This record gives sequence, structure tokens and C-alpha cells, in this order.
Amino acid sequence: APYEALPCADGDVVIACGNDTQFRRLAAALADPGLADDERFATNPARLAHRAELAERLSALLADGTAEEWSERLNAAGVPAGKVGTVADGFALAERLGLDPLVDVGPGRPAQVRHPISYSQTPVVRYTPPPRLGEHSSQVREWLREDEK
Repeated sequence: APYEALPCADGDVVIACGNDTQFRRLAAALADPGLADDERFATNPARLAHRAELAERLSALLADGTAEEWSERLNAAGVPAGKVGTVADGFALAERLGLDPLVDVGPGRPAQVRHPISYSQTPVVRYTPPPRLGEHSSQVREWLREDEK
């Protein structure tokens, strides 16, 4: 512990301290070295027993920085951490990595999320747009009538 999302000035950061060494690094990066010496937080079992108190204290320490700032600072200190992003952030990251996360399925239709796996010779899926409102109503009514028999 902590192994959870915690609030920062502009969003959440996930911190994943898997052991006492990482927790000591976290305390140092937060400029609160006494945190790791507090008997309620000195060991992982103790931190788990006092999880709510720990989350409250960490949230107060994280409140002045952005999630991105804390993510960078904690990772530099050897603490696994990352900003919690939005779906839009995920698409933007994919594009920065040279990936094409969306596929166009036709005019006037919303783009679909591209399948994340590509094979050299075998297409993974056939992309089709979602049905229009009422497009399959008659087939559904027919299916329901058959189901009543």
C-alpha cells in the first residue's frame, strides 16, 4: 500500500507501492520522510490496517501538484505511478506512438475503435457502422413473434 488512485490538483494519479522500499521512496519524493517512520505506515500490513488514514495524508501531500507532475516525480524516485487519463488521452497517446486508433466506417457514422492487434496477412475484423435507430425493428419484431410460438 498504497496501491490506488489518489487526487491531485487537476486529476488522479495511481500510485503502486508494492513494498516497503518503494514506500520509503514515496515518502522521500513527497518531502515527508517521517511518513515512512510512522508506525501506522512503516510496514505494508500496517499501511493496509490504516489505509484510510494513509490515503487522507497522501491526498493532502499530492494536492498542490498536477497528476502529470507527480507521475514524473514519483517515477524518477523509483515509485510506480501514472496519471489517470481519459479515453481522449488514450487516443492521443496512440496517435503520438504512430498508431491509428480509430477507423472510419462511413459518412455520417461515428468512427469505431480499431482492433488493437494486427497480423501481417490476416485481417482481424471487418469494421461496420452501428445500426441506425430503427434499422432492424422489423426483424426484431419478427424474432419476438417467433419466440412467442
